[in-house]
Amino acid sequence: MLGPMVKLQHLVKQFGPQTVVHDLSLDIQKGEFLTLLGPSGCGKTTTLRMIAGFEHPNSGQIMLDGEYVHDLAPYGRDVNTVFQSYALFPHLNAYENVAFGLRVKKVPKSQIDARVRKALSLVQLEDYANRKPDQLSGGQRQRIAIARALINNPKVLLLDEPLGALDQKLRKQMQVELKHLQKQLGITFVFVTHDQEEALTMSDRIAVMNQGVLEQVDTPAAIYERPATRFVAEFIGETNLLTGTVSARDHQHMLIECEGFQIAATALPIPNNEKVTVAIRPEKSMLSLEPSADERVVQICGRLTERIYCGGSTRTVVTLANGKQFVALEKTDQLLPAGAGDELYVHWKSEHGVVVTQ
Repeated sequence: MLGPMVKLQHLVKQFGPQTVVHDLSLDIQKGEFLTLLGPSGCGKTTTLRMIAGFEHPNSGQIMLDGEYVHDLAPYGRDVNTVFQSYALFPHLNAYENVAFGLRVKKVPKSQIDARVRKALSLVQLEDYANRKPDQLSGGQRQRIAIARALINNPKVLLLDEPLGALDQKLRKQMQVELKHLQKQLGITFVFVTHDQEEALTMSDRIAVMNQGVLEQVDTPAAIYERPATRFVAEFIGETNLLTGTVSARDHQHMLIECEGFQIAATALPIPNNEKVTVAIRPEKSMLSLEPSADERVVQICGRLTERIYCGGSTRTVVTLANGKQFVALEKTDQLLPAGAGDELYVHWKSEHGVVVTQ
Protein backbone atom coordinates (compact mmCIF):
# COMPACT_ATOMS: atom_id res chain seq x y z
CA MET A 1 0.00 0.00 0.00
CA LEU A 2 1.30 3.43 -0.91
CA GLY A 3 1.71 6.23 1.62
CA PRO A 4 3.55 6.60 4.93
CA MET A 5 3.90 3.72 7.37
CA VAL A 6 2.68 5.89 10.28
CA LYS A 7 0.42 8.89 9.81
CA LEU A 8 -0.49 11.10 12.78
CA GLN A 9 -3.30 13.55 12.11
CA HIS A 10 -4.01 16.46 14.48
CA LEU A 11 -3.24 14.49 17.66
CA VAL A 12 -4.16 16.15 20.95
CA LYS A 13 -3.46 14.56 24.33
CA GLN A 14 -4.50 15.99 27.66
CA PHE A 15 -3.90 14.84 31.21
CA GLY A 16 -6.51 16.65 33.25
CA PRO A 17 -6.31 20.37 32.46
CA GLN A 18 -2.82 20.06 30.95
CA THR A 19 -2.39 19.61 27.20
CA VAL A 20 0.84 17.67 26.61
CA VAL A 21 0.53 17.20 22.83
CA HIS A 22 -0.90 20.06 20.73
CA ASP A 23 -2.45 19.34 17.32
CA LEU A 24 0.46 17.18 16.15
CA SER A 25 0.52 15.96 12.53
CA LEU A 26 3.42 13.87 11.22
CA ASP A 27 4.07 11.34 8.44
CA ILE A 28 6.68 8.62 9.11
CA GLN A 29 7.80 6.86 5.95
CA LYS A 30 8.24 3.11 5.41
CA GLY A 31 11.73 1.95 6.33
CA GLU A 32 12.56 5.28 7.94
CA PHE A 33 14.50 5.86 11.15
CA LEU A 34 12.69 8.83 12.68
CA THR A 35 13.63 10.30 16.05
CA LEU A 36 11.33 12.26 18.33
CA LEU A 37 13.71 14.65 20.06
CA GLY A 38 13.16 17.18 22.80
CA PRO A 39 13.64 17.96 26.50
CA SER A 40 11.89 16.12 29.31
CA GLY A 41 8.18 16.84 29.36
CA CYS A 42 7.93 17.93 25.71
CA GLY A 43 5.44 15.19 24.75
CA LYS A 44 7.70 12.85 22.77
CA THR A 45 7.13 9.75 24.92
CA THR A 46 3.39 10.46 25.09
CA THR A 47 3.35 10.61 21.28
CA LEU A 48 5.18 7.27 21.10
CA ARG A 49 2.73 5.74 23.59
CA MET A 50 -0.22 6.92 21.48
CA ILE A 51 1.29 5.18 18.44
CA ALA A 52 1.73 2.02 20.55
CA GLY A 53 -1.83 2.21 21.92
CA PHE A 54 -0.79 2.66 25.57
CA GLU A 55 -2.33 6.16 25.58
CA HIS A 56 -5.49 7.22 23.75
CA PRO A 57 -5.56 10.66 22.09
CA ASN A 58 -8.28 13.10 23.14
CA SER A 59 -8.68 13.93 19.46
CA GLY A 60 -6.97 13.16 16.19
CA GLN A 61 -6.27 10.00 14.25
CA ILE A 62 -3.47 7.45 13.89
CA MET A 63 -2.93 5.39 10.75
CA LEU A 64 -0.60 2.41 10.43
CA ASP A 65 0.20 1.29 6.89
CA GLY A 66 -2.95 2.95 5.57
CA GLU A 67 -5.34 1.65 8.25
CA TYR A 68 -6.81 3.61 11.16
CA VAL A 69 -5.65 2.12 14.47
CA HIS A 70 -6.26 4.84 17.07
CA ASP A 71 -9.25 2.89 18.47
CA LEU A 72 -7.38 -0.45 18.58
CA ALA A 73 -5.80 -1.92 21.72
CA PRO A 74 -1.99 -2.28 21.74
CA TYR A 75 -2.16 -5.99 20.87
CA GLY A 76 -4.25 -5.14 17.80
CA ARG A 77 -1.53 -2.98 16.26
CA ASP A 78 1.40 -4.42 14.33
CA VAL A 79 3.99 -2.56 16.41
CA ASN A 80 6.39 -3.52 19.19
CA THR A 81 8.02 -1.34 21.84
CA VAL A 82 11.48 -1.41 23.43
CA PHE A 83 11.74 0.37 26.77
CA GLN A 84 14.72 1.86 28.61
CA SER A 85 14.12 -0.58 31.48
CA TYR A 86 14.48 -3.62 29.12
CA ALA A 87 11.46 -5.33 30.82
CA LEU A 88 13.00 -8.81 30.50
CA PHE A 89 11.63 -11.72 32.50
CA PRO A 90 14.31 -12.38 35.15
CA HIS A 91 13.44 -16.09 35.54
CA LEU A 92 13.79 -16.82 31.81
CA ASN A 93 17.06 -17.13 29.91
CA ALA A 94 17.81 -15.05 26.81
CA TYR A 95 16.41 -17.70 24.47
CA GLU A 96 13.09 -17.96 26.31
CA ASN A 97 12.77 -14.19 26.65
CA VAL A 98 13.06 -13.87 22.87
CA ALA A 99 10.75 -16.83 22.27
CA PHE A 100 8.05 -15.56 24.64
CA GLY A 101 6.08 -13.60 22.03
CA LEU A 102 6.06 -16.55 19.64
CA ARG A 103 4.76 -18.91 22.33
CA VAL A 104 1.98 -16.45 23.25
CA LYS A 105 0.95 -16.38 19.58
CA LYS A 106 1.05 -20.19 19.55
CA VAL A 107 3.58 -20.36 16.74
CA PRO A 108 4.38 -24.04 15.98
CA LYS A 109 7.34 -25.35 17.96
CA SER A 110 9.00 -26.40 14.73
CA GLN A 111 9.30 -22.71 13.72
CA ILE A 112 10.20 -21.21 17.08
CA ASP A 113 13.79 -22.45 17.33
CA ALA A 114 14.84 -21.22 13.89
CA ARG A 115 13.25 -17.80 14.42
CA VAL A 116 14.78 -17.35 17.89
CA ARG A 117 18.23 -18.36 16.65
CA LYS A 118 17.91 -15.90 13.76
CA ALA A 119 16.84 -13.09 16.11
CA LEU A 120 19.74 -13.77 18.48
CA SER A 121 22.08 -13.83 15.49
CA LEU A 122 20.82 -10.42 14.35
CA VAL A 123 21.87 -8.89 17.68
CA GLN A 124 25.08 -11.00 17.81
CA LEU A 125 24.14 -12.93 20.95
CA GLU A 126 23.85 -16.52 19.67
CA ASP A 127 26.34 -17.70 22.31
CA TYR A 128 24.37 -16.13 25.19
CA ALA A 129 21.08 -17.99 24.66
CA ASN A 130 21.22 -19.86 27.99
CA ARG A 131 22.11 -16.90 30.19
CA LYS A 132 19.61 -15.24 32.52
CA PRO A 133 19.26 -11.43 32.40
CA ASP A 134 21.33 -10.98 35.58
CA GLN A 135 24.22 -12.77 33.81
CA LEU A 136 24.23 -10.26 30.95
CA SER A 137 25.66 -6.75 30.68
CA GLY A 138 23.41 -3.74 30.17
CA GLY A 139 24.15 -3.65 26.46
CA GLN A 140 23.47 -7.38 26.10
CA ARG A 141 20.16 -7.09 27.96
CA GLN A 142 19.14 -4.25 25.69
CA ARG A 143 19.96 -6.32 22.61
CA ILE A 144 17.87 -9.19 23.95
CA ALA A 145 14.97 -6.77 24.43
CA ILE A 146 15.39 -5.60 20.82
CA ALA A 147 15.52 -9.22 19.54
CA ARG A 148 12.32 -10.00 21.46
CA ALA A 149 10.61 -6.97 19.91
CA LEU A 150 11.76 -7.83 16.40
CA ILE A 151 10.96 -11.54 16.38
CA ASN A 152 7.30 -11.02 15.43
CA ASN A 153 8.32 -8.91 12.41
CA PRO A 154 6.41 -5.75 13.41
CA LYS A 155 5.70 -3.09 10.82
CA VAL A 156 7.02 -0.47 13.26
CA LEU A 157 9.49 -0.74 16.13
CA LEU A 158 9.04 1.92 18.82
CA LEU A 159 12.05 2.65 21.02
CA ASP A 160 11.58 4.76 24.17
CA GLU A 161 15.05 6.02 25.18
CA PRO A 162 16.40 2.45 24.96
CA LEU A 163 20.05 3.46 25.42
CA GLY A 164 19.55 5.84 28.36
CA ALA A 165 20.77 3.40 31.03
CA LEU A 166 24.06 2.57 29.25
CA ASP A 167 27.45 4.15 29.88
CA GLN A 168 28.73 6.57 27.25
CA LYS A 169 31.12 4.20 25.45
CA LEU A 170 28.55 1.39 25.21
CA ARG A 171 25.86 3.87 24.26
CA LYS A 172 27.86 5.05 21.25
CA GLN A 173 28.57 1.46 20.23
CA MET A 174 24.87 0.57 20.48
CA GLN A 175 23.91 3.63 18.40
CA VAL A 176 25.96 2.27 15.51
CA GLU A 177 24.70 -1.30 15.94
CA LEU A 178 21.06 -0.21 16.14
CA LYS A 179 21.34 1.93 13.02
CA HIS A 180 22.98 -0.92 11.09
CA LEU A 181 20.28 -3.31 12.29
CA GLN A 182 17.51 -0.97 11.14
CA LYS A 183 19.08 -0.63 7.68
CA GLN A 184 19.54 -4.39 7.44
CA LEU A 185 15.90 -5.16 8.32
CA GLY A 186 14.25 -2.20 6.60
CA ILE A 187 11.72 -1.86 9.44
CA THR A 188 10.34 1.57 10.35
CA PHE A 189 11.96 2.72 13.62
CA VAL A 190 10.48 5.49 15.78
CA PHE A 191 13.07 6.42 18.39
CA VAL A 192 12.62 8.72 21.40
CA THR A 193 15.56 10.55 22.99
CA HIS A 194 16.52 13.84 24.62
CA ASP A 195 20.14 13.41 23.45
CA GLN A 196 20.86 15.68 20.47
CA GLU A 197 24.07 13.90 19.45
CA GLU A 198 22.28 10.55 19.51
CA ALA A 199 19.52 11.90 17.26
CA LEU A 200 21.98 13.46 14.80
CA THR A 201 24.00 10.22 14.63
CA MET A 202 21.20 7.73 14.08
CA SER A 203 18.27 9.37 12.31
CA ASP A 204 17.07 9.69 8.74
CA ARG A 205 14.87 12.52 10.00
CA ILE A 206 14.40 14.25 13.34
CA ALA A 207 11.14 15.65 14.73
CA VAL A 208 11.99 18.29 17.34
CA MET A 209 9.30 18.81 19.99
CA ASN A 210 8.89 21.59 22.55
CA GLN A 211 6.06 21.79 25.09
CA GLY A 212 3.89 19.45 23.05
CA VAL A 213 4.42 21.31 19.77
CA LEU A 214 6.28 19.99 16.73
CA GLU A 215 8.87 22.71 16.04
CA GLN A 216 10.66 21.24 13.00
CA VAL A 217 10.89 17.95 11.06
CA ASP A 218 13.85 17.49 8.74
CA THR A 219 17.12 15.65 8.12
CA PRO A 220 19.84 15.88 10.78
CA ALA A 221 21.93 18.14 8.51
CA ALA A 222 19.02 20.52 7.85
CA ILE A 223 18.01 20.61 11.53
CA TYR A 224 21.58 21.51 12.51
CA GLU A 225 22.47 23.85 9.65
CA ARG A 226 19.07 25.51 9.12
CA PRO A 227 17.06 25.54 12.37
CA ALA A 228 13.54 26.84 11.81
CA THR A 229 13.01 28.37 15.27
CA ARG A 230 15.06 29.84 18.09
CA PHE A 231 14.26 26.80 20.24
CA VAL A 232 15.68 24.38 17.65
CA ALA A 233 18.78 26.56 17.21
CA GLU A 234 19.40 26.53 20.98
CA PHE A 235 18.50 22.90 21.62
CA ILE A 236 20.51 21.26 18.81
CA GLY A 237 24.21 21.63 19.55
CA GLU A 238 25.97 24.80 20.69
CA THR A 239 25.19 28.08 19.00
CA ASN A 240 25.61 31.83 19.43
CA LEU A 241 22.38 33.85 19.42
CA LEU A 242 22.39 37.57 18.57
CA THR A 243 19.04 39.34 18.84
CA GLY A 244 18.10 42.60 17.14
CA THR A 245 15.67 44.28 14.74
CA VAL A 246 15.71 44.44 10.94
CA SER A 247 16.69 47.98 9.90
CA ALA A 248 17.34 47.85 6.13
CA ARG A 249 17.67 45.46 3.21
CA ASP A 250 18.65 44.97 -0.40
CA HIS A 251 18.09 42.00 -2.72
CA GLN A 252 20.80 39.89 -1.08
CA HIS A 253 21.16 41.04 2.53
CA MET A 254 19.32 42.62 5.40
CA LEU A 255 20.87 44.67 8.20
CA ILE A 256 20.06 43.84 11.80
CA GLU A 257 20.58 46.36 14.61
CA CYS A 258 21.77 44.60 17.73
CA GLU A 259 22.77 46.18 21.03
CA GLY A 260 25.95 48.09 20.25
CA PHE A 261 26.61 46.81 16.73
CA GLN A 262 25.09 46.08 13.33
CA ILE A 263 25.29 42.78 11.43
CA ALA A 264 24.23 41.56 7.99
CA ALA A 265 22.40 38.34 7.13
CA THR A 266 20.95 36.72 4.03
CA ALA A 267 17.77 38.55 3.04
CA LEU A 268 14.47 36.96 4.04
CA PRO A 269 10.89 38.21 3.60
CA ILE A 270 10.89 39.82 7.05
CA PRO A 271 9.67 43.44 7.39
CA ASN A 272 11.74 46.27 8.84
CA ASN A 273 11.53 46.74 12.63
CA GLU A 274 10.76 43.02 13.08
CA LYS A 275 12.63 41.43 15.99
CA VAL A 276 14.82 38.52 14.87
CA THR A 277 17.58 36.29 16.21
CA VAL A 278 20.69 35.31 14.27
CA ALA A 279 22.21 31.91 15.13
CA ILE A 280 25.91 31.32 14.38
CA ARG A 281 27.59 27.99 15.14
CA PRO A 282 31.01 28.22 16.87
CA GLU A 283 32.64 26.13 14.12
CA LYS A 284 31.41 28.62 11.50
CA SER A 285 33.08 31.50 13.33
CA MET A 286 36.63 32.80 12.87
CA LEU A 287 38.87 34.98 15.04
CA SER A 288 41.53 37.52 14.14
CA LEU A 289 43.67 40.14 15.88
CA GLU A 290 42.85 42.74 13.21
CA PRO A 291 39.60 43.51 11.40
CA SER A 292 39.09 41.52 8.21
CA ALA A 293 39.30 43.35 4.88
CA ASP A 294 36.92 40.83 3.30
CA GLU A 295 33.63 42.62 2.63
CA ARG A 296 31.82 39.28 2.36
CA VAL A 297 32.11 38.53 6.08
CA VAL A 298 30.24 39.86 9.08
CA GLN A 299 32.45 40.96 11.95
CA ILE A 300 32.16 42.35 15.44
CA CYS A 301 34.74 43.28 18.04
CA GLY A 302 35.12 41.96 21.57
CA ARG A 303 37.63 40.95 24.22
CA LEU A 304 39.00 37.50 24.92
CA THR A 305 37.45 36.21 28.14
CA GLU A 306 38.32 32.53 28.38
CA ARG A 307 39.80 29.59 26.53
CA ILE A 308 38.63 26.02 27.19
CA TYR A 309 40.83 23.17 25.98
CA CYS A 310 38.87 20.44 24.14
CA GLY A 311 41.69 18.38 22.62
CA GLY A 312 42.18 19.19 18.95
CA SER A 313 40.05 22.32 19.29
CA THR A 314 39.76 25.08 21.87
CA ARG A 315 36.55 26.93 22.75
CA THR A 316 37.39 30.61 22.84
CA VAL A 317 34.93 32.90 24.60
CA VAL A 318 34.80 36.54 23.47
CA THR A 319 32.78 39.17 25.38
CA LEU A 320 31.14 41.64 23.00
CA ALA A 321 30.60 45.35 23.59
CA ASN A 322 27.04 44.72 24.81
CA GLY A 323 28.24 42.21 27.41
CA LYS A 324 27.04 39.13 25.54
CA GLN A 325 29.45 36.22 25.18
CA PHE A 326 30.30 34.70 21.81
CA VAL A 327 31.98 31.28 21.43
CA ALA A 328 34.28 30.44 18.52
CA LEU A 329 36.43 27.37 17.88
CA GLU A 330 40.18 27.59 17.30
CA LYS A 331 42.50 24.75 16.37
CA THR A 332 44.48 24.06 19.52
CA ASP A 333 47.80 24.04 17.67
CA GLN A 334 46.98 27.35 15.90
CA LEU A 335 45.81 29.61 18.75
CA LEU A 336 46.05 33.34 18.20
CA PRO A 337 48.74 35.04 20.33
CA ALA A 338 46.23 36.73 22.63
CA GLY A 339 45.45 36.62 26.34
CA ALA A 340 42.55 37.46 28.60
CA GLY A 341 41.32 41.02 28.00
CA ASP A 342 42.92 41.38 24.55
CA GLU A 343 40.83 42.70 21.70
CA LEU A 344 39.71 40.15 19.11
CA TYR A 345 37.52 40.29 16.01
CA VAL A 346 34.87 37.62 15.47
CA HIS A 347 33.77 37.13 11.88
CA TRP A 348 31.67 34.74 9.80
CA LYS A 349 30.18 34.51 6.32
CA SER A 350 26.74 36.13 6.18
CA GLU A 351 25.15 32.92 4.89
CA HIS A 352 26.32 31.14 8.06
CA GLY A 353 24.15 33.40 10.21
CA VAL A 354 20.74 31.69 10.30
CA VAL A 355 17.87 34.10 10.98
CA VAL A 356 14.92 32.89 13.07
CA THR A 357 11.91 34.89 14.20
CA GLN A 358 10.70 32.87 17.19
